[in-house]
Amino acid sequence: MLQTVTRAPQREATMRCASLAGLEALLQRRGVGLGEVCARVGVDAALLSQAESRLPVHRFVALLEEAARASGDDAIGLHLGYSHSTDSFGALGDAITRAPDIAGAVANVARYFHLHQEGACLELRIEGRNAIITYCIRDVEIIDYRQDAELSMAKMLSFARIATGCRSWAPSAVYFEHPEPRDSSEHRRIFGAPVYFSQPYNALVAPREILAMRVSGDDSGSLARLQSLAEARATHPVPGDELLAGVRQHILRGLRAGGVSIEKVAAALDLSERTLQRRLGECGVTFNELVERMRFELSQRYLRQDHLSLTEIGYLLGYSELSAFSRAFRRWAGVSPIEFRKVSCA
Repeated sequence: MLQTVTRAPQREATMRCASLAGLEALLQRRGVGLGEVCARVGVDAALLSQAESRLPVHRFVALLEEAARASGDDAIGLHLGYSHSTDSFGALGDAITRAPDIAGAVANVARYFHLHQEGACLELRIEGRNAIITYCIRDVEIIDYRQDAELSMAKMLSFARIATGCRSWAPSAVYFEHPEPRDSSEHRRIFGAPVYFSQPYNALVAPREILAMRVSGDDSGSLARLQSLAEARATHPVPGDELLAGVRQHILRGLRAGGVSIEKVAAALDLSERTLQRRLGECGVTFNELVERMRFELSQRYLRQDHLSLTEIGYLLGYSELSAFSRAFRRWAGVSPIEFRKVSCA
């Protein structure tokens, strides 16, 4: 039996309901009611009509996944995110459109992103001549969030085109953590760029020169407003679990890169191996138990995607041989991967 992670009770990470603006219209075009989708995941549909209302992030993720399933629109996250203007970010949207340049706009979003969505991380990385904007949910309980990730990347694309004033602007590449869906043609159509799946992170990649592009030039007023909002929410701290979130993120990246070890994760977190083991123990889990738990959860999700072969799933989980994956899965679930897939995809 896999041990579950024991965590102290704490407030759930939340996000603004404005991120779901337009979902009802997308569902209606497919003959699906928003209310019935909300009911299946325990969300009050009336809440979504209030942009500043907040929804637990795990409910938001579940709602998007159920919306995709119920509507038959496998790219609903893409379609929803690309339809959004900077208004969907509320006060944070002003800090995007009024920043002096693209670099300033990205910095504003990264710094104040928690006002829009808690428990998530948006970062700007410079690698050679590339600017890479990455996004992830830092919650150990949320491992697979495909529709949310695609919504976020499409929203970034929309904002970049608004900021640059070029509706045809395209990134150099787009990365997604999740495996490639059965049909990825819509991804390539919307982004107008190469799209890569099963990557270490979700990201838009662009030439670093774009960061110097002018936007507006005066964001002092919008930043003052954001600072005021941040101070107001300071009495409501963002959920913790920073250690588990960081370990989880590096485990995922390690699995997709072909291997994961406590030595590499500890080094990435600037901790000694012994310190990492001790701090995980304080959370009620060992490193190996966390790796096994994440592999099991991911394997179940991947097996429900019947276009993925067992060999590919094993590779995504960091196994070099199918037989090793099959033995591990039988140990976790008591049945073989093939037997699990037959039942779950029936």
